[in-house]
Order: sequence, then structure tokens, then C-alpha cells
Amino acid sequence: MSQPTQPPGFSYPNQRIVRPPLTRAHRNRALLAGAVSNTVLTAGLTIVTLAGILFLIVVIMSLVQGIVRQSDGYQVRPLDSVLEAAGLSPEHAWVAWLVLIVAMLLGAAVSWAGIWIGKAMISPVGVARPWAVTWSATGILVGFGLIASTAISPLVAPLITIIFGAVLGSGSVSGEDASGIGLTFAVSILATIFSLLVYATAGSLVWWWMAHALRRAE
Repeated sequence: MSQPTQPPGFSYPNQRIVRPPLTRAHRNRALLAGAVSNTVLTAGLTIVTLAGILFLIVVIMSLVQGIVRQSDGYQVRPLDSVLEAAGLSPEHAWVAWLVLIVAMLLGAAVSWAGIWIGKAMISPVGVARPWAVTWSATGILVGFGLIASTAISPLVAPLITIIFGAVLGSGSVSGEDASGIGLTFAVSILATIFSLLVYATAGSLVWWWMAHALRRAE
């Protein structure tokens, strides 16, 4: 009785996938698109975040005011006080709600514009998989931004508090000497410029790397 034979083994061909380097046009456009896209995207996300925080604060104030209003001797009016400080009467509270909602929608539109602009900038020059490059780079940058803000915020917030406290405590914000205000304003401008440079640089590097990683094979 013959022994069963095994079928011959199948060997896969040893093929080496060659990916040509990015052309200069693709590299330069990816760097530029990343800088523009991430800067605009960050601006939109900042608008959404600030408007969302203010919206949440207004909601909490409204709830507190509604609860306190049910008690006798109603005196506390946190939401009405904020509206009056903003030049609005309590009857026009809907204006504040509308402004915050519009601001959040505007921020979302700006964020989407940042994503779309980046894709539109790399597509005409022939960068491979433009949407894949766009979404992967955007996801990496948003995740990196969340991690960085979580790590830096506990350090930056006390520093800002100390700076403003020192300016206010020095008394330089009152009277004719406004050097404290000027210094604070100058520091704010420099910090904003530095932040824009960081966002643009991070966007350029990540977009360039994703365009490089997703380039097509020969």
C-alpha cells in the first residue's frame, strides 16, 4: 500500500517593493499644506473649545439661577449679572445663546476648512492618496495636540496666573504708568507668534512624513 504523498510546497516569489522618494514638488507642497492646514485647523478647534466652555458656563449659571429662583429671598443672579456686564438685559439672554452657538458652528467650519485646504493643496501636484494623507496627518496632529495640552496646561496656567498677579499687584495697571499692560500685551503677542510657529512646523513635518509613507510603489 502506497504512502500518501504531500503536495509540493508553494514558494512565494521574493519581490521587493520599491517606493521612489518624494519629488521636490510633492515634498514642498506637503510641507506647505501641512503648515497651512494645521494652523487653520487649530484656530477652528480653539474657537470651538472656547465657545463650548463659555456655553457650558452659561448653562451651569442658568441652572443655578433657576434652582435658586425657586427659594425664598431670591438674591443671587449669576447669569443676569454676566449679561448685564456684557451690556445685555436678562430679556435678551437669547442673544448670548445665539452668539455662542454661532461661534461653535463657525469654529467647526474653520476646522473643516483647514482639513479641506490641505487636501486641495496636495492634490493638484499629484501627491498619492491625498485624502489618506490628509486624515492620517490630521489625526496624528489632533492627538499630539491633546497630549501636549494635557501635559503643558498644568504648568502654563499657574505661570500665567503668577504673571498677571504680579502685574496687578505692582499697581502698574493704574494711573499713567501702563508699562505693565504693555509688557503683558507684548508677551501675549510673542506667545501667539510662537504658538503659530509650533503649529505650522508640526503640521509641515507630519504632513511631509505621511506623504512620504503613503507614496505609491513602482
